[in-house]
Amino acid sequence: MKSMTRDHTFTRPSFRRPLPPLHALEIFATAARCGTFSQAAKELFVTQSAISRQIQQIEAHLGATLFVRHKKGLSLTPEGEALLPVIEDAFGRVARACDNLRNAAQLLTLRMPPTWATRRFLTLLPALSEALPDVDIRVTTYDAWKPSFEDNDVDAAIVLGSGDWRDVEMVKLTPERLTPVATPALAGTLTHPADLVAVKLLHCHPIQAWPRWLDRAGLPPITGHNAATFDTLELALLAAEAGQGVALGDRDLVQDAITAGRLAAPFDLALDQGLAYYLIYPAHRGQLGKIRALRAFLMGALGVEG
Repeated sequence: MKSMTRDHTFTRPSFRRPLPPLHALEIFATAARCGTFSQAAKELFVTQSAISRQIQQIEAHLGATLFVRHKKGLSLTPEGEALLPVIEDAFGRVARACDNLRNAAQLLTLRMPPTWATRRFLTLLPALSEALPDVDIRVTTYDAWKPSFEDNDVDAAIVLGSGDWRDVEMVKLTPERLTPVATPALAGTLTHPADLVAVKLLHCHPIQAWPRWLDRAGLPPITGHNAATFDTLELALLAAEAGQGVALGDRDLVQDAITAGRLAAPFDLALDQGLAYYLIYPAHRGQLGKIRALRAFLMGALGVEG
């Protein structure tokens, strides 16, 4: 599969023209910085004659003199002055790129919805950290229905959807099944779905879920009464835990709150809209050790069959 990163057109550099040995170029830059062959030899742990031979090799390859030798040391010729910043920039860019790759291997950056992060991922985090002892885990939250990996530092994401995305690899983790939840005291007053007409309904944007659940229960939409709408499911659930009304919560994500007595589910009926939480990542990241380990861990922890 193709990744979701933007397509770019690259002009492939040609390496058919012979280049001087990279080690010799490093010696040239070191000698220019040190000012003498002897000092460069000490820094690179080679002999002074080895330094001299490498410089002669570059000069022969280029057909140009790079240093003027004098009693007090070395000075660059105009050709040497032109070459030095190019070599320093090239080696610097290679070093930075290698550092970035090493750092990326030690950092796992994940994106996920706030509710999944708070009510599921935090419970898994200690075990995941043990499974990846050499990797730092960074989590950002967002409620997006469309996966995006335009930011190069995002390795993988948890997304709620129907699994019809293209250009990514994915693993279905848990289905979404929505059921009304409220504090045990408020839930105790609800013996039939029709009783919901007398309480505040806590909506999560977009607000189609409540009408669909009521339709599934054989009831018409409840309109014209007190309600509240939140931009994330987590806020709606927190409002429900605070006794402010009844929210629709995913059974898997609210189970810990039910077990702890913060919420209760008064009805057995759950709305299945064909949605689920998926682990997704760009195809080109799928072979990274940290992504393979994350995938295996989540599948094992959540009982997902391969």
